[in-house]
Amino acid sequence: MTERSNTREHDLLTKVEDLREKIIEVKEERRKLIDTIRKLREERRKLVEERRKHVETLRKLREEIKTLREELAKIREERDKVRAEALNKREDLRITRQLAEKEGEVARVSLKRLQRRLEELEWRQMTTVMRPEEERKIIEEIARLESMIMRVKEARRHVISVLELEAEYKSILLKLKDLNAKAAEKKSEIENIRSHLEAVIKRLEELNTKIGALSKTIDENSNRIDELTKTLDNLYNEYRDNLVKMKEAREAMRLGVQLEMLEKKKREVKEKAEKGEPLTLDELKILYGEMDV
Repeated sequence: MTERSNTREHDLLTKVEDLREKIIEVKEERRKLIDTIRKLREERRKLVEERRKHVETLRKLREEIKTLREELAKIREERDKVRAEALNKREDLRITRQLAEKEGEVARVSLKRLQRRLEELEWRQMTTVMRPEEERKIIEEIARLESMIMRVKEARRHVISVLELEAEYKSILLKLKDLNAKAAEKKSEIENIRSHLEAVIKRLEELNTKIGALSKTIDENSNRIDELTKTLDNLYNEYRDNLVKMKEAREAMRLGVQLEMLEKKKREVKEKAEKGEPLTLDELKILYGEMDV
């Protein structure tokens, strides 16, 4: 019985040691996972904070693009008006040039000479007595000179109009050029911001992918920790059960040893009694089963 008890206690002790080692292993694995989760959560927190900043940047960039597009629309609207004005002015200039070219020779006639001749004839008409036929010729010449003076003045007005229209047309073209430059500048700003915006969107997609992957890993590790916690609970329960069994085995072995010793002592007392040797009070109790184990 003692040998069987020793074997059982040894088996239980081996089992307890195995359980203790297993508990240590599981606790270490869980500790490492908890530390890993802590680091992963910190990394995710930083990425989430970076994503928040990029989202704010994205909002501002979109507002800037919206503002620039509104400004570009106003510039284009004004440019369309100026372009229409330029086309109208160019047509006016074309017509005026045609008139000026048609009366180019007239415009080059000396207006001073015509006026001086007109003044001479008018003076002669008022101060000289002439025959009717001669006076009629003078009157016709005066009328012709007055008509010619008007034509010269009109022709010169056309020339002046051409110069004025050319100046106005050039001014409008300069304004149109300036508006085209402003529109190109706004478009360039929009393209630069759009390029920045696309880079931010790409980074946000990368961050979302990384955050998603980290969250998945954290969830997987958390689930593994839950499994390890349950495993630990079962191991602790099994460990305590085996400790109780080992204690019971040791107690049983102790009682077994005492019983064996008592049986041996009882045989010795019995032999002594059979030989007729006197027995002590304790020996009598052993012999008659009154001695407690």
